[in-house]
Amino acid sequence: MLKAKRKKAAAKKAKAKNMKLFYSPIHGFIHKVLVVAHEAGVWDEIEFVPIYPMRDGYSVAAINPLHKVPTLALKDGTVLYGSQVIAEYLDARGKKKKLYPKNGPARWDALRRLALADTVFEVTVTMALEKGEVPMRESVFAWYWPKVVRALDQMEKDAARLKSFDVGQAATLHALSYLDRQLGKGLKPPVPVGYNWRDGRPKLTAWWNKALKRPSVTSHFNKDYVGPDTPEFAAAQVAEVLKAQGKTAASRDPQKVDYHYLG
Repeated sequence: MLKAKRKKAAAKKAKAKNMKLFYSPIHGFIHKVLVVAHEAGVWDEIEFVPIYPMRDGYSVAAINPLHKVPTLALKDGTVLYGSQVIAEYLDARGKKKKLYPKNGPARWDALRRLALADTVFEVTVTMALEKGEVPMRESVFAWYWPKVVRALDQMEKDAARLKSFDVGQAATLHALSYLDRQLGKGLKPPVPVGYNWRDGRPKLTAWWNKALKRPSVTSHFNKDYVGPDTPEFAAAQVAEVLKAQGKTAASRDPQKVDYHYLG
C-alpha cells in the first residue's frame, strides 16, 4: 500500500512539471524569473535545466534562435524567451497576488522600474564581457558606467516610496545582485575600485536588506544548484522540447555555443 502511494505521489509530481526553465544557476545572483515563479506559486510546476551559455554542450539554439537564457518551454512545445516575457507569463499563470499591476499609474511605474533595472543588468553584462576582449575598449566603461550611477540614484528615489512587492522590485534585486557580483570581480575605469552602490543610498540599502528575506529570494540566492547539470542532461531536455514540437534533434553530439568567454 505504501509503495503504491509513493508511486502515485511520484507520478503526480512528474505530471506537475509542465514547464522547463533553461537558466544559468549563478551563485550569488537573484534571478528575476525565479523570484516571480516563487511569488506566483508556480515553482513546483517547473523543471529547472541548468545552462552555461558559453560552454559547448549547453546550446539552446535549437529551441531559441537567440541562444539566451532564460528560456521557458511549455509542455506543448511552445517556447518563450526574454526574461520580461517569461516573468509576465509566470505571473499571469499564477493564482497569487499579481506582480504586474493592472492598467493605470501603478502598472506603468512598475514597468518603468523593470526597464530601469533590466538595463542596468544588461550594461553590467556588457562591461563584464568587455574585460575579456583583446584589445579591451575603454569607451565601453566610459559610456555605460555613468548610466549605472544615475540609475542607482533613481533607484534610491524610488525606494523611498515602494510599497507592495512588484515586478519592478524583482528586477531591481536581479540587477543589484549581478552588479555586486561584477563589482566584486572588478570592472575597469571609470568604475572606482571597491565601489559599493549602498554608499550614500540608505533607502535603497534598507529596501535591499528587507527584500533579501523574502522566501522567493532565499529559495535560491547564495545557494548552489543541486541536481543534474551535465551537457547530456541539457541536451536531453532540449530534445524533449523538440519532440513536443514534432521535431528531432539534429545531432546527439554536444552542440557548440556561439562564443567562449576568455576573461
